[in-house]
Amino acid sequence: MEDKPTTSHTTPVWQNCVHCPSLLFTSASEFERHIQDKHSIKEGSIILCQYGQNGICSALQFGDLRKSGFKYHVREYHLYTKGGNEDWTFYSSSQNLPAVLNDPNRGKQSNFFTKTWGDSFVEKVEIHPSPYLPEINLSHFESYCKKISKRYRRHNQLKDAPPVKTKLKVAVAEENICEVPGIFYSQTLLLNDPKIFSKVFPGLSNSPDTNSTIRSLQETLSTYLDVIEMKISKQVAQKSDAFFHAMLSHDTIMEQMARAVKTVQNTRCNITTVKRNLTECPLQLISLTRINQNLNNVHDLLKLMGTVQQTQPMIQLLLSTSDYVAALDLISSTQKVLSTHLSGIQAFRHLSPQLTEMRRLIHKMLSNEFLRFIVTDLNRPLSDHSDLPERDKIISIVSGILRLKEFDFLDIFKSEAMTSIQATIKQSVIEIISERDGQNEIVLRGSHADNTWLMCNEGIIFLQKATPNLTVIFKRILSMSNLIVDISQMDDVTGNESEEMWTQEEVTSVEDKIKKLIGSLSDYCNERCANLIVTKTDKDYIFSDLTQLAKLSELIDIFSNEFEKITGHYSNTMKLALRSFAMKYIQNLHSERRAQLTATLNGERWKIADVPYELQSVVSKICELESIPHTLQYESGGPDGKYLVINKENYAVVATVQLLIKILLEYCDATKQSPDIVQYLVHCMLELIRLFNSRCCQLVLGAGAIQSAGLKTISTSNLALVSRSLQVVLWLLPLILDLLVKLHSKELLLNGFSSIENDLISHKQEIENKICIIVSNMLSSQLSGWEAKPPVPSQTFRNISKHLVKLHEALIDILPIEQIRSIYIKVHDNFKDKLREQLAKMNIVANGSPQHGVVTSELTFYLQTLKTLRVINENDSEDNILYDIWLN
Repeated sequence: MEDKPTTSHTTPVWQNCVHCPSLLFTSASEFERHIQDKHSIKEGSIILCQYGQNGICSALQFGDLRKSGFKYHVREYHLYTKGGNEDWTFYSSSQNLPAVLNDPNRGKQSNFFTKTWGDSFVEKVEIHPSPYLPEINLSHFESYCKKISKRYRRHNQLKDAPPVKTKLKVAVAEENICEVPGIFYSQTLLLNDPKIFSKVFPGLSNSPDTNSTIRSLQETLSTYLDVIEMKISKQVAQKSDAFFHAMLSHDTIMEQMARAVKTVQNTRCNITTVKRNLTECPLQLISLTRINQNLNNVHDLLKLMGTVQQTQPMIQLLLSTSDYVAALDLISSTQKVLSTHLSGIQAFRHLSPQLTEMRRLIHKMLSNEFLRFIVTDLNRPLSDHSDLPERDKIISIVSGILRLKEFDFLDIFKSEAMTSIQATIKQSVIEIISERDGQNEIVLRGSHADNTWLMCNEGIIFLQKATPNLTVIFKRILSMSNLIVDISQMDDVTGNESEEMWTQEEVTSVEDKIKKLIGSLSDYCNERCANLIVTKTDKDYIFSDLTQLAKLSELIDIFSNEFEKITGHYSNTMKLALRSFAMKYIQNLHSERRAQLTATLNGERWKIADVPYELQSVVSKICELESIPHTLQYESGGPDGKYLVINKENYAVVATVQLLIKILLEYCDATKQSPDIVQYLVHCMLELIRLFNSRCCQLVLGAGAIQSAGLKTISTSNLALVSRSLQVVLWLLPLILDLLVKLHSKELLLNGFSSIENDLISHKQEIENKICIIVSNMLSSQLSGWEAKPPVPSQTFRNISKHLVKLHEALIDILPIEQIRSIYIKVHDNFKDKLREQLAKMNIVANGSPQHGVVTSELTFYLQTLKTLRVINENDSEDNILYDIWLN
């Protein structure tokens, strides 16, 4: 009976299980037992059916069934399919328990703490109200509350008031008398259980009279049924008002339910339409967009992989075209791509080390190329004044090296530049040494090259030869240095935003390295040349005169200034070496000149010496220029003169003065040295002038020449020659001072010239005074034996006249007439004083006596002699000399 369908429009489906398609059932009862055992949950007396989609039974409206009703549930909803396909209802949907219990106001429960300690462990998530739902407040429920409040009050009144029923008193009494056993109220009344069966039917199995027992049980059960009906009636009577109210509102509820069902159906249709037109298409569009984006990313990645795969051939191509910067940029960018976008690609795991090794090989190749280019450029013929050959090639090489941030090429540059400088210097030395006379072989290899010295005149030739050659070398070095600095500031070398950019410190570091390199090369060149020129240890390497030292100093200044102009670096190595050498040389030379001057002074006879033409030519040039020229040229071939002509005035001088003038002019010719050397020259000149002045004073005024030169006596002519010689020195002294001021006005201390000039003037005055004293003493000795008596002129005045004439003869060829006149005026004044004293002793006064007349006649003869000598003016007789004698 159970194996057949109850209705004709149902189709049996119990042969197969939806969840267990491999099982095949032969009867409906077997299918029922399978669902109860495999697709249900038993919780005490409750059985939950899980036969359906997602483990939920769609027909289980109330959530659970008792065991007694589980068979009817299976037979009604799972054994047969009604009318073919069953429509989907909202009971077919399912949701897991965590989702049902989840509160959207709670935060995400993602860990153990929130599950164990509750939602207060994490912060709340604020759920914003939906913009599509209206805001509901209490005003919307006011009408409903007013309507329900009346019903609610009435309900409470009916509930609290006990019903008055008189007809049911008998039934209540019977109900109280006959109570239905509790076993009949059990949810599970299993009569197949013997215990329960014996309780429901007591005495049935043990009674001999079965019929009477059955009738008694039937009456009892009827009584129980009546009691239950009475209770039901009582319940219906108590709820009659609610029942009738429900019946009255049933139609209204059914209409509302119908409208609600229709509204739900329309809403579902609209939702389906919206889902199909507005939701599924955009979601599909989003999915297609994402798929398209992923495919584009894959395509770009594949293209990038293809590009990276062509990196090595492209690097070879760029290197073949000397585009080193582009090759290095390609290596850098490829390594960056390999470390970022293609970091997980196993096919390229060996490419990055290969690129690093290729970068190292490029650096080595660029260093070799740079070395070859530098050697070729610096070793070009010196006559080639063109700019850098293959400029584009060296730009490419240097750009690549700087792009690598490798600066060891500067050491290569410096080493090759030093080698080129050394080769240029050595070539000049070889050319000079090859022109020497002699058979001595000189080795210029190894350490002997640094120990090779040149003679002083050869040092001048060396500078004349080497300076232009070294200038060309340094211009080439500077051109390359400037090119390196310019390249270091190019954008493709310093990088851009997409590459590793140079910092300002790195750019400045390149400039500083180049500047230091140029400075060190300049110092090296100066040191090499200084070692060749000014390191002297033998007498063969001594200058013949100071003119060569001045020439060497001039060439060294030109050399230093030229290199400072080219390199911008001042190197004082050669000047310091020259100063050291010049100081030693001038010291030795000055010792020789001082000894020579001393020897000449000691042997001087203090007579007028002939003036050589060479000296006169130089003095004439000085007088013409009114200053000492920078370069003195001694002319020869003319006759010697008796006097030294200075500004058309004859100067009678001794040989010692001529030697002193030559020495001083020689020192003046060397004043184009450094200020330190010139200061020492000034000291030497002042020392020689002081030596000359002091020795002249000792030899002439102190009569030392009588012993040193064998003179019998010191005459007035000797004194006059000394005075005239001092005048020559006084004439030359301001010219020397003017020359020094013009050349070194701020660097020199010239205070000694004023003191030496005062000493010379004082010495000259002493000599004039000495001459006056000598003559005055001679005249005084004559006057001491004079007597004022005829004949007139007396022999005394005749002797005085002879002495005056001899003095004039001794001075006229030596001193100028003005100086002679000043001497005679002093002699004349002394004579008047002595004559006045003598007249006082003789008691002769101007009283017109014969003695007064004799004195007047003697004085007239005396004045006539002076006038004849032209040492006084013609009107000197009117100076009251004849009367002045008689006055105190």
